[in-house]
Amino acid sequence: MHVNSSDREIARSKASMTCTVLVVDDDPACRDEYCDALENLGYTAKSAASAPDALQQIVESPDIGIVITDLEMPTMDGMSLLSEISQRFSPNRPIVTLVLTGHSSLQVATKAMQAQASDLLSKPVSAEQLADALRRASAHYFATAYRFQITTLTTRIDPPASRDRASNQGSRPTEEDLQAFTSMLLKFQHNKYKFFDPAVLMGPSWEILLDITDATLRGEAVPASSASASTHVPLSTALRHINNLVEAGLVRRWTDPNDKRRKLLKLEPHTAIAMQRYLETAWKLQPQIG
Repeated sequence: MHVNSSDREIARSKASMTCTVLVVDDDPACRDEYCDALENLGYTAKSAASAPDALQQIVESPDIGIVITDLEMPTMDGMSLLSEISQRFSPNRPIVTLVLTGHSSLQVATKAMQAQASDLLSKPVSAEQLADALRRASAHYFATAYRFQITTLTTRIDPPASRDRASNQGSRPTEEDLQAFTSMLLKFQHNKYKFFDPAVLMGPSWEILLDITDATLRGEAVPASSASASTHVPLSTALRHINNLVEAGLVRRWTDPNDKRRKLLKLEPHTAIAMQRYLETAWKLQPQIG
């Protein structure tokens, strides 16, 4: 697997915002090949020779955020590993799984998706395919990590005990609670302007961009009508803001090949990277609050 110079350039720009990637395969040659490719792309890589070894490493290494696993392994196969990760780890920490298989089929893909795998790659995997899959996985990881962080912060500001007291006694948040929450909102608001031009993100443009980001993280395009509906403004106003995002080079728009009446939207690659950086920085803001 050869990694070209453009992939390395992208990797250098992403190196500071990637989590550790764990490669799980019982074939040592495959493990070495993929670990080398990951490191050439700027990712920190670890490897495991079996599913039990992988589970142990995930327990011991909270920095592992992406797992790439083969399906055909002795003792415990890749599907079982996916199920274990989904049930044991995903509810409590951000972790994204990808599947490598030499026998891709609709049945395999369906089982992998049911086990919450975010991507399925058919062997042999090219450097370009691996790089694209990891970009999507990284974006998904940081978006998930961001949601975990927000949940943690919300719990800290308004812990369950306080919520119970509030429901039982009719109490309201204290001034300190509201000040901390306001500080959090302001920090998130100011943070986005480090990565995007404020003039472009006026009005509902930010809501539209977040909606397209959500779809992009799932590896999907979003219809322009759906992105417009994510706002609370007239359709004509929302479409005007979509035009602004397209003209600013943040969003790609094209005609749905299956329905010529419909326009599809997706983040441009550099926008996806900027959103990853925004999400990571926003995630790191939490310890500074309150």
